[in-house]
This record gives sequence, structure tokens and C-alpha cells, in this order.
Amino acid sequence: MELREIITLISAGIGVLIMLVSSFGVLKLSDVFVRMHSFGKASTLGISGLILAAGIYYPDYLTRMFILVVLFFITGPIATTALTRAAYKVASPSAKHGLRFNEMESGPRRARKARKTAKKKKSR
Repeated sequence: MELREIITLISAGIGVLIMLVSSFGVLKLSDVFVRMHSFGKASTLGISGLILAAGIYYPDYLTRMFILVVLFFITGPIATTALTRAAYKVASPSAKHGLRFNEMESGPRRARKARKTAKKKKSR
């Protein structure tokens, strides 16, 4: 076995391992907002490992694969954020209740929470 093949196997193995762990996270985590974190890691890191493995195995395509990895690192988190925002907009109020920090909440509820937080900081 050549060094190139060994590096390919290691890179592919790391990518598959990250995707496997992330899939357990998607299955076991409690709500959609926490699951999206696991999904984001799988799409960015796991796929990148597999793409790099393909680029190492086929050296003619290495630059293309590296460009694909860079594009995945740029677009992966953006896609995860878009999916999370869509899930937030269709979620029921009880699903949103468990969020500790709710950046997307607007209106009077957010203003009340901000005032309560400011009062707690002043009292310390």
C-alpha cells in the first residue's frame, strides 16, 4: 500500500467517523434546534474529509476538491442557519419555550426579558 492510499484511508475514515457521530447526535438530541448543530458539523467536517480523500486518491482533481471543501466551509453554516430559521418560524410556542437565548424573538416579550436581565446585572 502506498503512502497516498494510506492518507486517503485516514482522511475518509475521519470523515466517516465524524458523520457517524453526528448521525447519532441527530437521532438522540432533544429538539430541532440542538439537532441542527449536529447536522451542521456532519455536513461541513464529514463531507470535507470525504472530498479531500477523493482528491488525494485522484491527484488530478485535488485542486478542484480543495475548492469544493472551501465552498462547503462557506456555504455549510449558512445553509444550517437558514434551515434553523425556517424551523423557528414554523415551530410552536412551546417548542421555543426551552430556548435559553432567543435572538429571533421580537416585540414586548424580548423587551421584558432584556429589562429583567439588566435589573439582575445592576443588583449584583
